[in-house]
Amino acid sequence: MNGLGIIFSTVAMGSFAVAAVSAVSRLFSGVRVWYRDGQYLVSVRRPGDWHDVREFVTPHDSRVQALYSKIGPDIWAALQWVCQNVSYRRDIGEFWQFPFETARGGGDCEDSAILLTSLLKNFTNAYVVLGDYQGWGHAWVASEEGEILEATYTEARAVPDPDNYYPYVMFNDIDVVELWSGALREVFELRRNEATKLNLMAHVQQGVLSSNPGYIPGARVPGGLYAELPEACYCSVCGYTVTNPGVHCPELGPCPICHSPRLWRVK
Repeated sequence: MNGLGIIFSTVAMGSFAVAAVSAVSRLFSGVRVWYRDGQYLVSVRRPGDWHDVREFVTPHDSRVQALYSKIGPDIWAALQWVCQNVSYRRDIGEFWQFPFETARGGGDCEDSAILLTSLLKNFTNAYVVLGDYQGWGHAWVASEEGEILEATYTEARAVPDPDNYYPYVMFNDIDVVELWSGALREVFELRRNEATKLNLMAHVQQGVLSSNPGYIPGARVPGGLYAELPEACYCSVCGYTVTNPGVHCPELGPCPICHSPRLWRVK
């Protein structure tokens, strides 16, 4: 092959490589979740960065341990610290912070949940839970006993509406538990509107306080994350009802009538 042929061959190979990289970039540009070799990879920081969800829970980080040493082995004290010291800051797009970043003073629901779980893992078991709150994507913490710990409140208190929390996937620094295959991918398909979600929470809190003068913030709610199975679930889109489903409502598949994906509620 003469020199000109070599140049053309090199240019062609270079163009092919660029085209291949471009195609792969387009393929993954809208993808948030990638399952590979037992890893649960998410793209939730910078484009092209992939992290296993377990990497975000960092109980052994020296900065997390320094904070834990000030709080001590107390679940409600840790929850109170996060509620009072982490101001709610809405993401632009989807961006997960590491605990030491959130501890500086701001983050959204998954950031607060990841920080709280990292603190709790220094003395007990706990999980970040990603799921559905009244039809909106949300994150909270499940204690070892299965109790819901809501880290977006302004003070530590028991949630008055545990039936509105529907888990899809749970994780900490060691384990990942999908409540059904593909749940991690599906949780990113849930609707996102932080203002609406926070207003729903505030409305529930106001209703509890006004209807129950004896309500004590921080009082325990029986049942926790995995209360007994519901007697019936209904589709929040078309109203179709499934009686005695045998599973928790979010574990049901798409509605057989309107085909809405997993928008079930306890009836």
